[in-house]
Amino acid sequence: MPNTFQEKLAKLPKAVSVVLLILFIVALYVLLQKVIMPGVMTVVQSNFFFEQDEEQEELGKISNQRSDMAFAQCKDVMKADKHVPETSEFSAKDYEAWALGGRTYLIRSTVVVTSPEQSAVERKYACKIKYNGGDLGDGKSWDILGVDFNEPN
Repeated sequence: MPNTFQEKLAKLPKAVSVVLLILFIVALYVLLQKVIMPGVMTVVQSNFFFEQDEEQEELGKISNQRSDMAFAQCKDVMKADKHVPETSEFSAKDYEAWALGGRTYLIRSTVVVTSPEQSAVERKYACKIKYNGGDLGDGKSWDILGVDFNEPN
């Protein structure tokens, strides 16, 4: 009695086989339209794949308390990580800041680099920094994502 089902299928007339094939295709189409696609659309329309921001910050050029602290943290990290010598002078408040979203900021300013071998050179720099939450003044609340200098003329 092995393969009895397969033998019965093999003996079916072609017309019945074609009708069964068409019914199978229609059943798959109905399953796709009535079960699978509504489930997919429910997931797509949900907030499952979106990161929720605690605060909605305007993107673009900004000037607020958080950008001031980002600027201060960039200066501190640049000196601590030896991107610039300790004797370098940063401008006090002369900077531009952009909010990039996700508590990430781009700070652009200038620093006057002085060294014993050369005279003072003013260099432009950009610092990308991310705020992780917590105290704004605490260096552990910030992550420096990168520092880039313009080459002096």
